[in-house]
Amino acid sequence: MTKNSSLLIALCAGLCGLYATAGLAQDGGLYEDVPDPSASFVRVVAAAPTNAVIDTKTFNQLDSGISGYVVVAKPGEIKLVTGVDDATVNVEAGKYYSYVVGADGTKTLVPEDITSNPAQAVISFFNLSDLAKVDLYVPAAKAVAVPGVAMNSAANVALKAPLTLDFEVRDGDKVLASLPAVDLKRRGGVAIVLRGTAGNYTVASSDSALAN
Repeated sequence: MTKNSSLLIALCAGLCGLYATAGLAQDGGLYEDVPDPSASFVRVVAAAPTNAVIDTKTFNQLDSGISGYVVVAKPGEIKLVTGVDDATVNVEAGKYYSYVVGADGTKTLVPEDITSNPAQAVISFFNLSDLAKVDLYVPAAKAVAVPGVAMNSAANVALKAPLTLDFEVRDGDKVLASLPAVDLKRRGGVAIVLRGTAGNYTVASSDSALAN
């Protein structure tokens, strides 16, 4: 059994009593009916506000540090710009990616493990703090949803939806930051980002969506 399978079983066991009252969240459409299944989908997730260019799409200012996914019609080598720095990366057809910009300036293209399921929502958890690794924890299930995410990296988990959940970011048993009432939508996605340094940490969420 895989680690992800074990996590999902634990989460489902802890959350099964909540599904009957989870009518607040609606359906999302990010991972269904995408414009071109042979395209690539690339976004920027940064520790601070930034400008960005993804392929041919320009974002003058990303106040949240997160862009929507840009549909790259011709996968292969594309250009990425954040701030005054540019890079060339290779992306594959049918894949989702986040170009992660850490507080220390580290830049990494992170492939996202995205699968489309009509009964699930995809959570993408990013550690843009100064901590070597952190966990995303679900208090209602008394279980870790995404374990051991390294600094300037990310990981994904798919959870049953619709559902509204509180989350905590933890370093071992220590709660670093809390995020209440996140709506999980079927066939949708949510990015949860931890930021901060030297014991001062914040966590925020943003719906994952295609860029306009």
